[in-house]
Amino acid sequence: MIIRKFTIIGGGSAYVPGLMMALIRKSRRLHLDEIRLYDTDTRRLGIVTRLCSRLADANKAGFSVKAAEDINEAVNGTDAVLNNARPGGFECRKIDEALPLEFSIPGQETVGPGGFFFALRSVPQALDLARAVKEHAPGAVFLNYTNPTNIVTQALRDQGFSKVIGLCDQSEEDLATLGSALGIDHDHVRFDCSGLNHATWYTGVRFNGHTPGEIPEDLAPPGDIDDEHKIRFALSRELAGKYPGYWPNSYIPYYIVPKYFTNFFRKNGTRTDAILDHLDDYYEHFKKESEKDIPDLQIYRGSSGFGDLAVRVLSSLSDASPSRLVVNMPNLACTSIFDPETVIECIADISTEGINQHPAPYPPGDFNDFMEQLESYQRMTAEAAVNGDAGAAAAALAINPLVGDTDTAEAMLRRAREEYGERIPMFS
Repeated sequence: MIIRKFTIIGGGSAYVPGLMMALIRKSRRLHLDEIRLYDTDTRRLGIVTRLCSRLADANKAGFSVKAAEDINEAVNGTDAVLNNARPGGFECRKIDEALPLEFSIPGQETVGPGGFFFALRSVPQALDLARAVKEHAPGAVFLNYTNPTNIVTQALRDQGFSKVIGLCDQSEEDLATLGSALGIDHDHVRFDCSGLNHATWYTGVRFNGHTPGEIPEDLAPPGDIDDEHKIRFALSRELAGKYPGYWPNSYIPYYIVPKYFTNFFRKNGTRTDAILDHLDDYYEHFKKESEKDIPDLQIYRGSSGFGDLAVRVLSSLSDASPSRLVVNMPNLACTSIFDPETVIECIADISTEGINQHPAPYPPGDFNDFMEQLESYQRMTAEAAVNGDAGAAAAALAINPLVGDTDTAEAMLRRAREEYGERIPMFS
């Protein structure tokens, strides 16, 4: 398919300028005519739209950038939609991360209770968006970045939206970190993966065609990552030592030794606190650069490669030569570990011919029960978020590996109702 019109929901996000630079770098392959940005925060949307328009013009990208006033205008006649929204904003993210700490559980926006409450907001928003896309752009592909991407993608697929592809950059970030620690050029990394988003295992890792060999027990993390990521790296290294040939997704340690992260966030504050300390600086920079004919974009949220995965998926869909990419899709026949309809993170070849998923290797045998529990949690949370069923939500939260019992789940839901109020649709 040729993608001429591309819509970004959550277009006022501080991530979007980095995503725009990725689109500009691939503009010759993409054949884009128009990019539409939509966001409920109209002030930030205006700043980001002006900056991105100037960036596109300065780099002769060949496409225009404009803001849409509502969802229907944003998706009408589009060829592809990227859902990058954050329902509830940073106010709710702060609760996602702080509330679990009251129960001595790590607060994080994708795993554990934080991810659960985010899903209760993200799924209804994504369903509304998918319905608008179906009505106004029925042929459009739907790319989902909104977290927790596995649960959001699961809910959309379960509701019959078959053109949805879940995306996450974490695998490439994890392996780039490993390559940096080993002192290996990681520009070209290939790997196989198995599991669910943020609970995957990487095998057959090859940097520029070469396997890294045995991971040293004392391998130090790269110096340019923050303290939380250093903890995740050290614990990942320990798991890799226990399971030779595997490297874990850096979120798996949250489940294995949650107290490390509970203690860390209690001492250092939540990730939201750190983000909010700098968020206004991003927009001041965006505003200043948007006033220049040739903007000099120096800072934005996300790594230097943020958005590359979404852009590579878009360009691959219009290319006859397949590209090997990480996606979140229904399992189908990738592995016998999961139900065919469970959304897993897998490797796929993507081209104009469609999406051809690779068989997924088995994770370490010790983790089969863990994976089964996470699968049940994912499926049950997606269903509860769709139906708005508080009883089903409690049952789903109870089987999350970081919660583990009904009494804790129900107590957390009572606190959540107090903290979030009607910002979680189920509570209204």
